[in-house]
Amino acid sequence: MTDETNSTTAGSAQVGPTALAGSATDGAATVLVRGEELQRFTAQALMAVGMREDDAQEMAGQIVGSELAGHEPHGMRRLPEYIRQAQSGGTDPAAVPVVDLDRGALARIDGQRGFGHLVVRQATQRAIERAKVDGIAAVSVHNSAYAGRLSHFCEEAAEQGVATLIFVNTGGAHRTVSVPGGTEARFSTNPIAAGFPRSQAPHFVFDIATSAVAMGRLSEWRDRGEEIPEEWMTPAGLLQPFGGHKGLGLAMVAEALAGALSTAGTPSEKEEDDEQGVLIIAIDVAGLRPLEEFTAETDTFLRFIADTPVAEGWEKTRIPGESSAATTAIRSREGTPVQRHAWESAQRLAQELGIDPLTAAEG
Repeated sequence: MTDETNSTTAGSAQVGPTALAGSATDGAATVLVRGEELQRFTAQALMAVGMREDDAQEMAGQIVGSELAGHEPHGMRRLPEYIRQAQSGGTDPAAVPVVDLDRGALARIDGQRGFGHLVVRQATQRAIERAKVDGIAAVSVHNSAYAGRLSHFCEEAAEQGVATLIFVNTGGAHRTVSVPGGTEARFSTNPIAAGFPRSQAPHFVFDIATSAVAMGRLSEWRDRGEEIPEEWMTPAGLLQPFGGHKGLGLAMVAEALAGALSTAGTPSEKEEDDEQGVLIIAIDVAGLRPLEEFTAETDTFLRFIADTPVAEGWEKTRIPGESSAATTAIRSREGTPVQRHAWESAQRLAQELGIDPLTAAEG
């Protein structure tokens, strides 16, 4: 549940993390940390609350991957939230999801209150496997916690020659979004994602909230003390759907396909449990057309669009997925500038859990 719309433009010139981040003690807005250290710390924290090591490494990889890609709202700032969910019993860190409906190319997974990072990954893998057999597959998920950045799963499928569509809701709970100009919240940010293979990575991945901004990004801006743009909110202080009725319509589609179809639930007058409903649709590209022909054509039209001349003052378009990949490459090499508030939360978490604290990069 990210906002990959930030990946569609090249933006201003990339500045290396070492030019932006300070040390752990100099009071800078960020602290430079190596990706391997973030992985070590995050996996240890998850294991400290009962997660199996292989699952902890997988979930940590997704959290750290978001941080490396520049999508901090799904990165280290979320870790304390996940730890609290496990400690409270709201989420089971040792859950083993089960398939509770199996019709071959159509299946449903009960997440057993597990973390969505792991549950949706299992659902994605099953959708890929069944699409390879049947050409197309759909897998729904219920009884699962939040799954983080959906583009991770689209990228994983695209790497295997599979195109994906993903719809998500929150089971009718955690309502933060209203209709345009509305005075009461009616639904959540209801993200949707899509991905398809290119001839080589980074593949096309498009992952957006159907609200004007993802809730995680709004929280991140607030944590940084940034001014919140008026167009994000209704006069009543609720999130707007993006694009007016267009975003509202897509949010309703997500409610139907991710919430109602999966049995996770949808908004109503009654209070609902906060669980994530998901629908993953997977298409084996080679089942319709040789993969090499498909990727050759998609590469051509994507480059044609990206090369569109733009007026003075406008930024050159970048294909969705490219900005995240470029940022990941830089941060993997030079280190990741972790926001100060996330760094301090991590240090408090280390003390509480009795694990080694997060260590800043040298130099």
